Amino acid sequence: MRQRVQVKCPICGKQFDLDLDISTYVTAEAVPAQSRKPISLILRGNEAKVDFVLRAMRALASKEPSGMVEVEEIVDLAEKVGLEREEVDEVLAAEKRAGHIYEPKPGVVCFTIPPERSKG
Repeated sequence: MRQRVQVKCPICGKQFDLDLDISTYVTAEAVPAQSRKPISLILRGNEAKVDFVLRAMRALASKEPSGMVEVEEIVDLAEKVGLEREEVDEVLAAEKRAGHIYEPKPGVVCFTIPPERSKG
């Protein structure tokens, strides 16, 4: 399942369209008899949550030359697959403690080493 979101650069204000593939993280459950609408839930494991948040952050950062991402953008994407704000905040806090990301200003996060450089 692909999700298209429009993101705004926190520095220059330019709008970008961003496509994210979220099917890896979503499972379908049986629809309750009283509800006609399908329910999708995020995979339950902590590793899946961390993976989703970091992939979302990486995708959003790739559209911005500075690599900075607003936390609200990450939360918006995560809520679409069933993660709550508290879960996203926990993942981001753990990644900050581990030194993988930092917060250059309130509400904005950035990788300490850009993802494209950390692979090599």
